[in-house]
Amino acid sequence: MSLEKERRYDEVRIMNNVSCTIIEGHDAVKMQLEREQKMLAEHGASIIFQVYRLDLQADTLEKLQGKKLAEIKVDSNFVSETDTVEVVKDKVRSLLKEKAGMRIDGRAPVALDIEVVDRLTLYLSGRPLKDDTAFYADNPIKLPVWIQVLLHHCDSEEAIQLINKLQK
Repeated sequence: MSLEKERRYDEVRIMNNVSCTIIEGHDAVKMQLEREQKMLAEHGASIIFQVYRLDLQADTLEKLQGKKLAEIKVDSNFVSETDTVEVVKDKVRSLLKEKAGMRIDGRAPVALDIEVVDRLTLYLSGRPLKDDTAFYADNPIKLPVWIQVLLHHCDSEEAIQLINKLQK
């Protein structure tokens, strides 16, 4: 029988990176820490890239994003501590070219046609990642993390403007 007292989190405040809300109070903090431990145990320190092709003629966000084309999980060391978002986009482009037509996690072959004219925009928690920022240091990334990879034929700024317009 353990006589160890349960650790109390009454005075702890945590900022939720996804929703930008404050989590405070023993029960809420304990639940958040348990959720994070479960995700880390299940996915490890990984980056999961979810790939979509934008339909620039769409009139709703759902149609704009379309169906998920692939989900590719990589170890956190896929990205170095000095990589910018632009460098990561180049790495993702190479990764997608390698994975096109392959089975990932026993699923159907990845149906990706990565064209030279395709542009990539990386989205995290509903926000685009800026090319000139450091991937890890300048963005609120806590592993494991899910990053949306948006494929499109226009400039990233045009794609972001369309997304913002449809969000209103």
